[in-house]
Amino acid sequence: MKKRLGDILLSRGVVDSMQLQSALAYQRKWGVALGQVVVDQRFCTAEAVLSALAAQSGVGSVDLDAQPLDASLAKWIPCKVAEAHRVVPLRLEGQGPRDTALVVAIAAPASLAALDVVKSVSGKARVVPLLATDAALTRAIGRLYRGEPATPQRRPGMEGFSLPEWDESLPLVTGTSLAELTNMAAAELPMLAPLEAARPPVPTERVAVREQVLVYGWGAEAAAGLVQVLGAEGFTVKVANTWDVCAAVETQVVVAPLPAMEVLAQRLRAQVLVAGKVPERDLPRAQAVHARGFLAAPVDPDLLLRAVRRLSRAADEARLKHAS
Repeated sequence: MKKRLGDILLSRGVVDSMQLQSALAYQRKWGVALGQVVVDQRFCTAEAVLSALAAQSGVGSVDLDAQPLDASLAKWIPCKVAEAHRVVPLRLEGQGPRDTALVVAIAAPASLAALDVVKSVSGKARVVPLLATDAALTRAIGRLYRGEPATPQRRPGMEGFSLPEWDESLPLVTGTSLAELTNMAAAELPMLAPLEAARPPVPTERVAVREQVLVYGWGAEAAAGLVQVLGAEGFTVKVANTWDVCAAVETQVVVAPLPAMEVLAQRLRAQVLVAGKVPERDLPRAQAVHARGFLAAPVDPDLLLRAVRRLSRAADEARLKHAS
């Protein structure tokens, strides 16, 4: 019996049991594919779902962003067909016109109807599918048919951290900061401005070991980068699951994308710092989830550290308050 996608994701540690139950409930209510739900809900990346679908179906997968594309193959699949059926030609295999197979990248899960269309327009008797994410297919179609440039790949430790898959189009910070930090007051939203611009630097901040910071709801690469940056500044950091976050106390800091906190739908005791895309739109949403700080993506490491230091001071004050 074919293993269920949710069981594969759970066994790989990609999602936790609470996230899976939430995703299944959403799937039953709205009829959306489970793989799409866990990506849309920011529980995991599209790449993690792609790998699980490949294991489930026995169909191979391809990292389409790293795959060189042959412009001469575009004649086998017209651009309109590629866009409509989310498919890109990769290579021809075999010898002789009758034995040649067209290898294509196709959106997961592979659609038999789409493969039949490819067979029809290409005239090939055999079409071999490899699964790819929809975002990677969009970029590949742009590269192959419209001559668009390849998208640079991120790696942990780069200048900025983008949000998970839903915001892949956001630019990376490469020089002057594009992000701003605001102090979230309970009664009103202050003007967007660097929070500590008027404060003199505190030279002893770097050496203090802070209360644990919980990194939650990010993709694997971004989470690794956040842990690296925060750990280098003396913070104790953990990549958290849903249970960790729900059990967090007010002496801890949670760093999460805004949608992850909205999906959680629970007010946390911890000091919450969220990242969003458009401050004008997302600041009210951040306030609604009781965030104490907001960062505009791509998240600038300097502003991230500044915000976590501030919230750590608030956590210290909370700890002293409880001790007194």
